[in-house]
Amino acid sequence: MSIYMDESCRGKGYGKKVMEYCIDRASGLGIKTLLGFIFSHNEASLKLFRNFGFEEWGMFPNVAVLDGIERSLTILGKRVG
Repeated sequence: MSIYMDESCRGKGYGKKVMEYCIDRASGLGIKTLLGFIFSHNEASLKLFRNFGFEEWGMFPNVAVLDGIERSLTILGKRVG
């Protein structure tokens, strides 16, 4: 799962609504596992996913360079349905 919010939409609960919708729809679509691939410095996204019961299933340390900074990628997972 990837959720991208415009900066003007952040902090208004839209991410929570999108997450609720995706989790609710997943089982109806036969999806049993949801994954989130989140850059480890993105604390807001990590918090959102963890608040919905996602757990850390893996990490790729320093896998990408963003704006000249090496960044790690955290993989979060949740079983549904």
